[in-house]
Amino acid sequence: MPKKYEVRKLILQALDSGDLSKIELLHTTRKDSGLSISDKSLNESLIHLLMQNEIGVVGYDLKIYDNIQRVQSMKADGIIFSRFKIDPFEIGILFSKLESENVEDARNAMHRLKMIIRNKINDLGDMGPSDKGHDEIFNKIIHNINIQEENQKRVMIQKFALALSDDKESMNTLRQLMAVFRI
Repeated sequence: MPKKYEVRKLILQALDSGDLSKIELLHTTRKDSGLSISDKSLNESLIHLLMQNEIGVVGYDLKIYDNIQRVQSMKADGIIFSRFKIDPFEIGILFSKLESENVEDARNAMHRLKMIIRNKINDLGDMGPSDKGHDEIFNKIIHNINIQEENQKRVMIQKFALALSDDKESMNTLRQLMAVFRI
């Protein structure tokens, strides 16, 4: 039986290659490790990673109901997980996807950015804005970026991407941006 941290590590490695459903994660982690990882161990590790905000739920794979006409219960196997990208480059890509013609891409980017912002604001703790909701903060950030001229807009996206990343200066940058824009 693998140790919990090994299963978590396997999950994170599997999600590095892309978003996967729970059933795909189970198959991938078993195949890659050669271990018999139980559904219970996978669930426990997934919950731990969700609580640590290392991964998130980004969708649901309806293909698990292959040719079933009447679905009466929801299977956890279809839940799609993703590893949060907290690299400034990846966050910059998410900001650019907000303007995508593809509604699904824009929706996924918005959802991920909201989760990253929520996690970052929570990391600020007492230093963060206590009277504003995470959605309001997200909306103000997007508004402040969109009202800029094109060159300034690109600079603002880069600054917010850095502020929302795991860079060691990101917390200071986020505090400064929030103060400048009175968020």
